[in-house]
Amino acid sequence: MKYYEVFLEITNQLKEESSVVSILLIGKTAKAKDQNFNHLNDIDLLVVYDNNRPFERQIERIMDVPFDISYISIFDLITQVEGRSLIWVNMMMGAQVYFSKNELIFGIIDRVKDIYLNGTNQLKDEDIKFIRFTLSQKLIDIENRKKDVILSGFLMQRLFNQVIDDFYAINAIWPPHPKNTFENLEVVDETLCKLAKDFVYECTMKRQLELLTSIVDHVLTPYGGRLTTWKKGHYNIAK
Repeated sequence: MKYYEVFLEITNQLKEESSVVSILLIGKTAKAKDQNFNHLNDIDLLVVYDNNRPFERQIERIMDVPFDISYISIFDLITQVEGRSLIWVNMMMGAQVYFSKNELIFGIIDRVKDIYLNGTNQLKDEDIKFIRFTLSQKLIDIENRKKDVILSGFLMQRLFNQVIDDFYAINAIWPPHPKNTFENLEVVDETLCKLAKDFVYECTMKRQLELLTSIVDHVLTPYGGRLTTWKKGHYNIAK
């Protein structure tokens, strides 16, 4: 119980600060049960102040227990949430209130849930068309470079990361933190999750490419499938 004992000591010290209005458990710490933190890589906390002060972060061992503590003013927290910050929405979605002397924190958490459940902004048809074209072209590039094992392997990994990101974007779903990707995919798209896991596990380049092609098709088919040509017209110059 050492981790928990140190946690109690640290949080009791924080509670004594008059400007601290809330302490939240975030990340894996929020999911820890039976007050047992010993299995955690670190204890993740979010400390909320009622005065206007700059955001701070503390990552270090305290009494030989690893902590990752973020410190934010309640004003900045509201700003980040209302600004639909991916980092802060994901963080607050799983947060658990450990201590609070301001009911506003519960309202912020409810607001985060509303934002999350409503999804991200739906992409315009032109943006989805561009994603279809880009993924298709990159798949062709890999096909044309299959003889270069190192380059094609590198390009496949980059395309894999991109197609997962694009899946969330075109479906207007909040993307999870990378370390929670497979856990999230298991819920939102079980088929894509299995294909993605198979791709990561696969060792042979040929089979990896087959799986990557299936992933691209799975993501794009509901939106018209792959697009290999672009008729003269508007094109995103920044991409």
